[in-house]
Formats: sequence, structure tokens, C-alpha cells
Amino acid sequence: MNEIENRDPVIEIVCFTDPYCTWCWGSEPILGKVEETYGRQVEISYRMGGLVEDITVFSDPANRIGGDDWYRQVADHWVEASHRHGMPVDEQVFYDLEDEFESTYPASIAFEAARLQGEEQGKRYLRSLRVAAAAERRAIHRLNVQLELASDIGLDLNRFRGDIESGAAERAFQEDLAECRARGVRGFPSYLIRGENGHEVLLRGYIPFETFETWFEEFAGGELIRNEMVFGLTPVHDFIARKGKTAAKELSVVFDARLPEVGRFLENLAEKGILHEQEAGNGYLYSTSRSESACDPAGGLAHRALEGMRER
Repeated sequence: MNEIENRDPVIEIVCFTDPYCTWCWGSEPILGKVEETYGRQVEISYRMGGLVEDITVFSDPANRIGGDDWYRQVADHWVEASHRHGMPVDEQVFYDLEDEFESTYPASIAFEAARLQGEEQGKRYLRSLRVAAAAERRAIHRLNVQLELASDIGLDLNRFRGDIESGAAERAFQEDLAECRARGVRGFPSYLIRGENGHEVLLRGYIPFETFETWFEEFAGGELIRNEMVFGLTPVHDFIARKGKTAAKELSVVFDARLPEVGRFLENLAEKGILHEQEAGNGYLYSTSRSESACDPAGGLAHRALEGMRER
């Protein structure tokens, strides 16, 4: 990946999103593949869209959400979406939050507080928010949870809390909302893709990787260099080490590997202590283990398990 990491950005993607949006969570594998395939040539940034300002008046007829039973409806929507996008969800979080959840705005403002410490810090924090809400049943609207997640990724906690309490993070959030309105963005995820020549397109909804490729070719021609991902013990381990808690679906998409075989491969590594496996609602997440000295890319059962895992 060194060659593409040394290249300047050619394409910009602005992602309009919300920490609670299940289809945004479901798009993580696709954006991960964009990042791994093109590196710094494609610059990704995020804008908060404010999915739910007030749950008591929120209405989404297309997904049958609205009214006093919103928590059941959202939970059902998450499960239905998970069956389609393949990322794990724990819908019970909404039953936990039935009597206290009001808005997705606090989590979005927390993202802004993280981004005020740097674009990359914001991206890492958004990933943590998504994992915590979607797969770990954590109440990311609560300040104590937001602070825990900020601590986990090494943010300056005094600055983080200060930017929330001073209103600096909320002002940044309002700027994002204004950009959404100016662009006519009402659903999430949405993506503004912009080329160096100034050409741009706004894509709405869950977008497959191939659609991104089509627009990259349209805007950049043959200028982009691809990093071809090869499924193997070391690349998978390195990806998880960089990404943090990772679902099998993400590895399947990024490495073009069959999902059932990826699942068996990860279970094998977890059994050997190379990876840590945690339950995540209707699936699992994997992270690097403290016993990484057990990992031997040159041989052993884990290495041999790679055979036959190439994409059909």
C-alpha cells in the first residue's frame, strides 16, 4: 500500500451520516474497501445529518417508524436491515432506551467534539460510536459513554468535554446540518463525490462498491492506482489491528472472500488466541488479542486455513 499512500488525493467523498443510522453502519465494509483499495487517493470526510431531532415527533413512513412504539419499530428495522447489509446489530439497545432516548443529536455533537481534535480522530471516534451503539448495546447519547469512548481512542478528555459544554461542538454540528440542507440531503447515508476537475455527484442511500468505482473512473479516468487486497493471515490481522473491533462482513467485502469461510477462519484464530471474539447481538466482532505472539504467518493451522478462501 506504500505507493498509493504516497499519492495526493484525487477524489473526495463527503459522507452525510448519523451515528445511529443502521444503513451507515452497514456501509462500513464498503467504505473500508474504498480506503484499503485506494488509500490517500480518495479522501473521505464526514458530516452529521441529524437523523432524529426529537423521537416523540419523528416519523419515517417508509420504514414504518413513528409513534409510541418507536423503539420496537426501530429495533425491527435494525434487524431487517442487518439481514440485508450483513453487519451485526443488537436491537435490544432500543428497549433499554425506551424511557430515556430523545434524539441522535447528542451523539452527533460528541462526534464533532472529537473531530475538533483532528479529522482522523473524528473518523476513529465515529467508528467507535457506531460499534458501541449498533453492536455493543451502549447508550451513546449519554455523556459518560461518550467520554469512555473518547478515552479508549486517546482523545484529550478535558478538551473533548470542554468543547461539548462550551457549545463549540454544537456549533460545528449546526454547520453540518446547514450543509445537508444546502445539498438537499434528507436521508442517510448520502455521499458527495467530487473530482479534481470540480465535477461532483450526490449519491443517496446504500451504495455498492462498484458504483463508487464507476464514479471514480468517471472523475479520475486511469489516474487512480488500485491496491489489490490478498486474503491472508498477516493482512487480515493487520487490518483488524488498524480498524479495531471488526465484523466478518467487513473482511469478506474488503478482501473479496466468501463470508462463511471468513467466519470459520476468524473462529479458528479466536480459538487459538490470535484474535478475541465477542458476541455482538446477532453476530460477532473480532479484535487483536494480547497473545499475538501465537501468530505465525509462515505456518501452522491458522495459515493453512487460508487455503480455499479466495473469492469465487
